[in-house]
Amino acid sequence: MKRCWMLALGAWLALPADARTVGELSFEKCELPVIGMRPSDPLNAECTTLRVPENWDAKDGRQIELAIALVPSRAPRAKPDPVFMLAGGPGQSARESWRSVAGAFHAILAERHVILLDQRGTGASNRFDCPLEEGLDPLAVDLDPAVAAQAAKQCVQAAQDTHDARFYGSEDAAKDLDRVRAALGAEQLNLIGVSYGTRMAQVYARRYPDRLRTMVLDSVVPNELALGTEHAINLEATLKETLARCTSDIECKEKFGDPYVTLYEVKNAIAAEPRMVSIRDPRTGTVSQRPLNPQSLSTVARLYMYQPATAALLPMVLAEARAGRYEPLIAQAQMMGEDLGAQIAMGMHWSVLCAEDAPRFQPRPQDAGLIMGDDLVELSMAWCKEWPKRDMPDDIHAPATHAIPTLALSGQYDPVTPPRYGDQAVAQMKNARHIVLPGVGHSVMGHGCAPKLVDQFIDAASAKELDPKCLESLTPAPFFLNFSGSAP
Repeated sequence: MKRCWMLALGAWLALPADARTVGELSFEKCELPVIGMRPSDPLNAECTTLRVPENWDAKDGRQIELAIALVPSRAPRAKPDPVFMLAGGPGQSARESWRSVAGAFHAILAERHVILLDQRGTGASNRFDCPLEEGLDPLAVDLDPAVAAQAAKQCVQAAQDTHDARFYGSEDAAKDLDRVRAALGAEQLNLIGVSYGTRMAQVYARRYPDRLRTMVLDSVVPNELALGTEHAINLEATLKETLARCTSDIECKEKFGDPYVTLYEVKNAIAAEPRMVSIRDPRTGTVSQRPLNPQSLSTVARLYMYQPATAALLPMVLAEARAGRYEPLIAQAQMMGEDLGAQIAMGMHWSVLCAEDAPRFQPRPQDAGLIMGDDLVELSMAWCKEWPKRDMPDDIHAPATHAIPTLALSGQYDPVTPPRYGDQAVAQMKNARHIVLPGVGHSVMGHGCAPKLVDQFIDAASAKELDPKCLESLTPAPFFLNFSGSAP
């Protein structure tokens, strides 16, 4: 047994020019996929696949292929405990997401390989899309529950020859992850989960605690949370906090007044008179029509709030909209929405939500007057009523109580997974620390000195000695006062 482990370790340490064998897996040079329309340099890595049962309780049934990429360490002899990156969504691909997070892993790659596993149903791991979503304008989603229910039926029917929608959730993916770990010959691994990926990390920690050396939770989803139920209140709180900075800034307030008030003025105006807006795509020059109604406005506001760089635009584009010029508001959101829509495998997304979260969905009357309202919950309930699912383990939403070394990271202005979620997640963990990054939004480990802190944590397998003072220099992006930037 020891000899087998040493052979596997030897494979990790070898760095052939064109290929490497790691445990039972053979990797070859590859270019990672790039999502979106932005030109970019190739992302070189080493790729392979691994076949697993679609239904782990019926191993002789349909098999699916998991797409795996290895980003090699710069070390001549990499350490034997790799780092796995788990993407968000649910529905994003780790391999497709690598470009946006690669810089945060630079220090880690000095000593360890990084493994990118496309969770089943995402990327190249038997991607589970809903055909109706292809080409759908994210700003034109019909929130009518009857439409949603019919769309769910059609999606399941269209995919039935290649996907059983019951088996694309977190529990299935945790078994996949451990199978990949075993195939690599790694006794333990380190997990970095982002957004929904933090749920995946916690599910794995619950099922396989002895196989985890460390865990980083970036933009934390507590186990107890039903995904989607608090999006409205979280967005509203972040909007208030962010836009209040404008009213407290002399130049911003003089230019735009109170942007939070303006937001509701715009909402009321388009509720009274929904309209189509003609915009020119800045990347292609194509002119198209986009709907503007209260539902699409809430989507726009949420997209702007994900990152401080786009949140800094919001007071200015809201003021333009109040004056009847809606194009700047919609054009920027269109680019962000199209990129996000291309990343999400919607069938997998609904398989997670409908099995794991929908049983706890209920309308929230207190959300009705907020910018997002309760449309998303009603949509999800209608969709999930028609989505196949199986019973989940009783402990799927139990608080995490393990002693695995854990570092939780949150952004001060995160509209989706606010800092209180990080506090909640680590409250009962026995070896965890939560750090809030000032001035930033969702998905934070690439900001400021956070990559250094994450690397130090993984090396030491402890967060106790981390010094987060280096994060104090992080500040929100200054608000745009005109289309040239923050200068008056």
